[in-house]
Amino acid sequence: MKKLVAFIGWYCVMSFLVAQNVDGGATEMMQKLSSQYQTFTSMQIDYTYKAEKDKKTLQTLTGKVFIKGKKYYMTFDDQTFYCDGITMWNYQKQTNEVSIFQYDESDEALLNPASMLKNWENDYTAKLIREEINNGKTLTIIDLTPKKVHSYYKIRLFIDTAKQRIVRASMYEKNNTIYTYYFDKFVTNVPMQDSIFVFNEQQYPQVEINDMR
Repeated sequence: MKKLVAFIGWYCVMSFLVAQNVDGGATEMMQKLSSQYQTFTSMQIDYTYKAEKDKKTLQTLTGKVFIKGKKYYMTFDDQTFYCDGITMWNYQKQTNEVSIFQYDESDEALLNPASMLKNWENDYTAKLIREEINNGKTLTIIDLTPKKVHSYYKIRLFIDTAKQRIVRASMYEKNNTIYTYYFDKFVTNVPMQDSIFVFNEQQYPQVEINDMR
């Protein structure tokens, strides 16, 4: 389940990924993104997720992510994830049960852009593909190639050139499945109460608790 959280969160925060060894001016753009996202104290993301294979849509859904330091709250389909930097809760609405895990720093690194950007040079090489106009906005497209072996072979970022914000990110799996996140709303430095990052049993009557710590 912790791998699932890391996997999902990795997509929701794809808008923050950067890489090294880039050409065509991509290095400068990545450095600007890194510097910018390091200044954010909190982030709120509304996203649309789409899975495709062989040009057929497999799944489409929407969700939200709230991030504050090592803390996060995330919705994905009928699941909700809470983390206060010490404990992580995964609540399953369909079965009314929650699984509890010890906080894992590797999960936080995938979910928190500030953590990822500190070590961006270790994980990817990148290439500037092209610029294109979409809905009146100029988008810069950059492909990231992982340095280590993964189930995916590239990540394609669509960056709003003027705002220096990533508006879309696609992961290309080796089995020809493409997972895309559209970042419909991205708000930074939003005041957030710490209580939203903690699972409250009183809000879920008769919830079944699975403590995996």
